[in-house]
Formats: sequence, C-alpha cells, structure tokens
Amino acid sequence: MGSDEGKKAKKAKKEKKEKKEKREKRDRVSEEDAEGKKRAKKRMREETSGGGDAGEENAPTTTTTETGEPPAPGTFPTSKTKVYCGNLSWNVDEQTLIEAFKDCGEVESVTWFEEKATGKFLGAGVVEFKTPEGAAKAVAACGRKVLGRETPTRFWEQRGNTAEERAAAKAAAREAGGGQGDVKKMGPKPDGCYTLFMGNLNFQIDDDKIWKFFMDNAEVEPTTVRWLTNKETGEFRGVGFADFADDESLDAAAKCNGLPCMGRPIRLDWQAPSNRG
Repeated sequence: MGSDEGKKAKKAKKEKKEKKEKREKRDRVSEEDAEGKKRAKKRMREETSGGGDAGEENAPTTTTTETGEPPAPGTFPTSKTKVYCGNLSWNVDEQTLIEAFKDCGEVESVTWFEEKATGKFLGAGVVEFKTPEGAAKAVAACGRKVLGRETPTRFWEQRGNTAEERAAAKAAAREAGGGQGDVKKMGPKPDGCYTLFMGNLNFQIDDDKIWKFFMDNAEVEPTTVRWLTNKETGEFRGVGFADFADDESLDAAAKCNGLPCMGRPIRLDWQAPSNRG
C-alpha cells in the first residue's frame, strides 16, 4: 500500500517537473520569437529608410527625394518617371506589365506593393519609365486593361516623413487645387476619351447616387457606371468608372472634380479608351 502511494507521489513529481520544463521551454521560444521579430522590424526599417518611394497603406512611410534628401515640408515630391498602377490581377508579373505599357515607353523597373509581414501581393505596383514622356503616356492611359482588369494610373508621390510635413503638404495641395481639398487637378484629356475615372468614393455609393450626383451638379447622366471590387472578396475598392455619351456631357461631368459626393470630395480624371487590348 505504502509502496503504491510512493510510486504515485514520485510519478506526480516527475510529471510536475516535466510540465515546468515544457513551460520554461515554451517561454524561451516565445521570447526568442519576439526578439527575432524586433530584429526583423529594425532591419526592415533600416533597409527602407534610406530611399525609394513610399508605398500605400502597408508600405514604408519614411521616404527620400530623388536626390536622397527627405521631402521638404509642404511638398509631396511627384516623380516624373514613376507611375502607380492599381487594381492589378494577382497573376500579373513584371513582363506582363511591361508589355501592357510598351507603347508608352521603355520601362526601367517594376516595384510591387507587398504586405510586410507575409510578403503577400497587394494588387498594386510602381512602374518606373526611362523617360518622363513615357510616364506621362502611361498616366494618360488610366484605365487600360491589364489581364482583363482596368488599371488606374497616376504619377507616383513620395510621402512626407512627419505629421507636420504631411499636414503642410495637404495645405499646399489645397492651395494649388483652388480650395478643393486634396483632390488633384485632372491631367490632359486623351483622344477618344468618353470615360471618367472616379476615386475617393464613399463606400455606400451606388448607381443611383452617382447618377444623382452628376445630374445635380452637371445636369448630365452617365450611360454606364462600373465599380472596381476586390477579385477575391468582392469588396468595393472605393473607385469606379463612368461612361458618357458625348464630349459635351463628359466635359460637363469633369467639372465636378473635387465637389462633395456623399461627404467626400470626388476625384475625377480622364480614362483612356479601353479598347487597346
């Protein structure tokens, strides 16, 4: 009897010791993982703080100008040769994007937006052209189809390094834009254009509301409206395209750029014809 109780006590003591050792080992691994993540983050900051363009929501926030210096307060330096391309297919690759814009000019490089932690592609990138003329043509081709998806394009901006710089830059943008907030002026109108790109849209917008917006503000109606959504989730991306019947209607609608639409200043720009392949 006493022997059985002794064995049980010894077994319980051994199990308690093993649990303690497992817990200590797990804690050490957690600490090592945390330290490793800290080192990785530090290394990433060091690698990205020295130059290049700032990305969107998940890209580095510290940027430099083309000369290697931080952006001056009150400016968002706009690259003359780099073009942002959004709404890209998950199957896109560098050669596909180069081929899609080969008529615009020679491409120097393509940089993809990726989630920092996982490296997951975020459906956008920056294309650097060899010449400013090539970049300007790509911006004018906003809405061109790449792997069947309309791709909004714009000149790439390097973001401010500090809250003060960002605030000053927004103030400068308001002044340059004639009091229309952060909405940019529209670029040159492409030949044969009958479509407007629409950005900064309220996520509750629908066909009826955008029709009413153009009727109330320009007394014109789009012939069709298309909304851009996430291919995997179907989630609305806050941008779309509106087609108009003729030049007169299109030009009237374009004057609505920067006007409030459901509480947000709408951003409009010309979309090049999408029948370019």
